[in-house]
Amino acid sequence: MSERTAPSFTGKLLETTLDALWAQWRAIGGAAAGGPVTRQVDPEALCLASLALEEHEPRLWIAMADWLRTGAPLLSVQRFKNLAVQFPSARPRFGHLAAVGINEAKDGRWRALLAENEAPAPRGGKPRRRSAGPALQAPPALVLRLRAAFAVSVKADLLSFLLGQRYRVSVAAAAAGLGYSTPPVFRAFQDLRAAGLVNAADLPAATEYWVDAQPWRTVLGGQTAAPYWGFWRELLAYVCAVLHWEETGQVSSSDYARGVSLRNLAAAHETDLARAGVLETGKALPSSTSAAEWRDFHRGLEEHITTL
Repeated sequence: MSERTAPSFTGKLLETTLDALWAQWRAIGGAAAGGPVTRQVDPEALCLASLALEEHEPRLWIAMADWLRTGAPLLSVQRFKNLAVQFPSARPRFGHLAAVGINEAKDGRWRALLAENEAPAPRGGKPRRRSAGPALQAPPALVLRLRAAFAVSVKADLLSFLLGQRYRVSVAAAAAGLGYSTPPVFRAFQDLRAAGLVNAADLPAATEYWVDAQPWRTVLGGQTAAPYWGFWRELLAYVCAVLHWEETGQVSSSDYARGVSLRNLAAAHETDLARAGVLETGKALPSSTSAAEWRDFHRGLEEHITTL
């Protein structure tokens, strides 16, 4: 089967995801257009996905680099590195990203993105400034707002994450959701609990944590000031992986072989997709290798993304 006749397994997933990225850049102060965003934006996942999908939409780099001139100090370089393994196609552009952080934002932390003996790689030209910088008081930018108040740290991220939860969470759940290792999350929870900023229930299986959101909403500016966490890292990592798979897969192989390959890829993301709410209780990934069933699954994923 030729590349032109091979059926797509992803449908309009790329288009929907690009629309979501543009909306998120707009929501946190980037010079971009887009619809409303009702969940918290994950800024590191947004940058990584923008890098990974830049070849499909080159303007993403312009918007991101412009925002990073002032926004880079509010990003967690350590978390960026932690999440980067899930966005392998973004890695070749790290030199460009580091150059913006170092040269434009004057933030030496971004050298940590470079491999040994790797130098920052400024891109040609210097686009004019379009963004006024991070929109810290916009509800979707809550994690950036708390970092600005309490420094870029695991603790600021945990507060933002807890404010965006419907239920209590364990150390393991918070670490998985944020992309940190367990020890720093555990230590941060202990400090926040001792300071009286989070509540804890010592259950037999594991201690679970939560915050009383109402006082925080009063301080932050109202009921809508602390949106739910979007679980964007889980969604965007899968989208980038499946798009890369379809673009680089062996299109000459049979539909069955491609379906098996896709099913294996999706299985590696199943836990993340469940955490993000794509797989509701009792719902699983398609077990079939049928292109039609996978298109239906990705159509449902598109609908999920448009609601966030």
